[in-house]
Amino acid sequence: MCVKAGRAYSGLSVWSLHVLPVCPGTQNGLSSTGSQENQYNLIKDRYDGCEIVMGNLEITQIESNWDFSFLKTIREVTGYVLIAMNHFQEIPLGRLRVIRGNSLFERRFALSVLFNYPKDGSNGLRQLGLTNLTEILEGGVQIINNKYLSYGPWIFWQDIIRDGGAPIDIQHNGERGRRPCHKSCGGYCWGPNENQCQILTKTVCAPQCNGRCFGTSPRGCCHIECAAGCRGPLDVDCFACRHFNDSGACVPQCPQTLIYNKQTFQMETNPNCSLSASAFSFGSLDFNKEAAHPHFDSPVSHFVVDGSSCVSACPLDKMEVEREGQRQCEPCSGLCPKGSVQDVHLEPLLYQSGFVLIKLNFCLCILWSVVRYGASSLLPPTCLPVSELTPGDQLLPHRPHASL
Repeated sequence: MCVKAGRAYSGLSVWSLHVLPVCPGTQNGLSSTGSQENQYNLIKDRYDGCEIVMGNLEITQIESNWDFSFLKTIREVTGYVLIAMNHFQEIPLGRLRVIRGNSLFERRFALSVLFNYPKDGSNGLRQLGLTNLTEILEGGVQIINNKYLSYGPWIFWQDIIRDGGAPIDIQHNGERGRRPCHKSCGGYCWGPNENQCQILTKTVCAPQCNGRCFGTSPRGCCHIECAAGCRGPLDVDCFACRHFNDSGACVPQCPQTLIYNKQTFQMETNPNCSLSASAFSFGSLDFNKEAAHPHFDSPVSHFVVDGSSCVSACPLDKMEVEREGQRQCEPCSGLCPKGSVQDVHLEPLLYQSGFVLIKLNFCLCILWSVVRYGASSLLPPTCLPVSELTPGDQLLPHRPHASL
């Protein structure tokens, strides 16, 4: 059973192995959604109990020391992490191991920590707490203007970032010398305690290693398909996979779904690639329908199987059909149907990072009124591309019949 490692929306393989709670990220950037309390509640509802964030993890404009302990379960973020313009002292992301950087903040940064202190007072971010972060697959790091942050900026980021050419922008943060690392840390740490030393998995490796390592000798090399480190030299010892997970082994590509039978001279289903209608992959590991985040519909319900992959919508030359409880893409006989929605009678609908609308196939735009936070009035009914919607928009039916 082979699964895709951390690619959101397209190219997700559909074999299952593990069960992990998955939640959608956001694309708000530096904007906020309503009041402080509303902003916090939206964040908590989204990430409480989550382990893999599909998209971006954005924590911005929180002025009070709210309880963020619910973030402790997050292990992986497929997009970027943005922590900006907050007044709390620590962000509890101690289990976060991988930031994949499939999307980047300002098109460059997988981790951005900006302006986390008030103009007046002594509150502000003092520790990043990313003690297990050992891999940023794509993109760089930006940590600027954090007045009281004395540890995070001085991490050896070259060991975490895979791309040697990725930008590292560290400036105008707390003074390094005032808060030294524990003597056992070797100068790089996330905080003052012995258990807050940075874990080095790349720059300490022997020259024979092609990626990360679990020791400094040539026998301590991780498998080349490992991400974030490993516990041993085999492809089954990886903490996360760079590309695909094939029944627990990290591999560069999955087996073909169809193989050639030399006896019958026909293409036949590969017995090592059995599709399951109840189990789907996501992130570097997988989940099934029962493992969906409790506050959301299962992300599985918004994907359709095309060949051996989960996609957000069928291509233009295929149409969606249901076979044995599984939504699949099949070639159209003639012109494919465009699809429409009739008799729309809906309560105000909160747009959630594409999940609400993504299952409306063949849609180019939406003829609904849009309520946008911060707007002085209701945006008029218009042909609004789905790509222009943002998290926090509310869609109000303009009339009983809305063509899509």
